[in-house]
Amino acid sequence: MENKTTSGDTLGKKDFIIGTVIALVMGTTFTLLSSGKSLLVTFVPGIVITWLTFAWLYKKQINLPDGPAFFPLFFATLAWQFIHFAEEFTTGFRSQFPLLYGGTPYSDNLFVTFNMLSYFIFTLACILVFTRGLRFLLVPILFYIIYGAIGNAISHTWWSVYLKSYFPGFVSAQLYWILGPLVLYKLLGERRAVLAIVILFALVLIPLLTIFALPAATGSL
Repeated sequence: MENKTTSGDTLGKKDFIIGTVIALVMGTTFTLLSSGKSLLVTFVPGIVITWLTFAWLYKKQINLPDGPAFFPLFFATLAWQFIHFAEEFTTGFRSQFPLLYGGTPYSDNLFVTFNMLSYFIFTLACILVFTRGLRFLLVPILFYIIYGAIGNAISHTWWSVYLKSYFPGFVSAQLYWILGPLVLYKLLGERRAVLAIVILFALVLIPLLTIFALPAATGSL
């Protein structure tokens, strides 16, 4: 049990290398699963910002929080994702999202399975990082915080503003404006870093969401 993560632990070179490989695998998976450009304009830039944050943690040798301090807020944020998923599922997100970016609707089976598997990975990764010291698994944790929380807040809000109408998932995504930055701050411990990441991601994500939205789909929603 000597490799347990405790307050003060930092990322090592091995963690950074394995974490980088995980980020590449995740980015490749999102690219292959994307219907049209839907995941290319959302999840792929999300994994890029995730890796940059992971690299910053490694370069700056930022001390990680201990598990008991991190678990409550992280798992509360992840619990809210089930509410967000329920809103998306019942309002047709799996169809409207890919249609907006030149794809075809995701099937119910794929949409449910992908999301439930993701939540399983986020949960297990968090437990293993903070109880077994597998710090390279911060990558999926960071991805959930950066895209699953902060990215959902940005994207769902922008879609509703841009389309001038409700877009599936908008209501529950609003709580992520609070939860996302809070849990990221709990992990990073620096307010300026959190603000910089949120602003950078918005500056990257909003143009992509806008430029690649199909005019025909925009007019029909």
